[in-house]
Amino acid sequence: MPNFDFRVRFHLSQDTRINIDTEEQVIFEEADGKKLRIRSGGIGNPIKDFPDAAVIGGPYSSVEQAKEAVERVKAALLAWAVRQRVGIDFGDGRLRGVVTSTGIKMFEEMYKRPVRNDVHGVDIYEHKDGMVFVRMNAQFTLGKDPTTFVGQFSETFGQHPVLTEKQLLAFELYCASSFDVSLRSRLITLVTSIEAVLELAERSELDKAIVENMSELVRRSAMLAETKESFMGSLQWLKYESIRQSGRKLVKRLLGSRDYGGMSAERFFIYCYDLRSQILHTGKPEKASIDLLNVTNTLQEFVSALLIASLGMLVV
Repeated sequence: MPNFDFRVRFHLSQDTRINIDTEEQVIFEEADGKKLRIRSGGIGNPIKDFPDAAVIGGPYSSVEQAKEAVERVKAALLAWAVRQRVGIDFGDGRLRGVVTSTGIKMFEEMYKRPVRNDVHGVDIYEHKDGMVFVRMNAQFTLGKDPTTFVGQFSETFGQHPVLTEKQLLAFELYCASSFDVSLRSRLITLVTSIEAVLELAERSELDKAIVENMSELVRRSAMLAETKESFMGSLQWLKYESIRQSGRKLVKRLLGSRDYGGMSAERFFIYCYDLRSQILHTGKPEKASIDLLNVTNTLQEFVSALLIASLGMLVV
């Protein structure tokens, strides 16, 4: 029966290094003798020389055992990053700069060891002693048309735009979402950028009167002071429309009958807002079949159109 190893490669922010002077170091030994090792992002170079590294463990008797260990490794790395207040990127598991099968054979002859493509993120594979990971150091950039840049910049600048603080925050959040590698984080950031630009309207006088009656009941109740304060704070927000209601109205007014992801703009907003709530409450969408990559890419287009339309400009 085959055994399995795992490898979790991660990137730190460019100005961050783990100051280990060796290419590899044991960082944890489990009760059964399995050792977790951190390895440099460059063959033959110390860990401290690179912003990327990998944690490697195994062998495990099944893929399921390896997956369980991977989740523990990611949790430990995230906790370290938060404590140190640094960024950490586990990637999306896609191969980039792939070495072909011919290249793999060439490297195996060179190193006299088994060779495998280097995955940014999680990789679980059959155990082989002395495994080496290789990747092509090719970087790809997305060029933006300079004529379009000059035209759009001039158009906006010439209109003497003055963003409100809420609009400024919404635009900043939208731009920040491009640096979110995690699809869940990116979706939440994009939905939050919509929330930031909303102005919640007051409800009708009748609705507000009902809220006041409820507040009076709380004031007269025998609740603990802290609980009463919490209830009162929540009730005051009921005097305003919900984010769902305000968002739907704004989307309908600014984007009209446009379609996104096969849905009307209004319906797509509600769909993404509900997804955001599911992820925040349970860590994942309710339906495992949801293609978060496709949804998030469509949401990026949607939010871009909405924010530009909020400036009263032609959406392009």
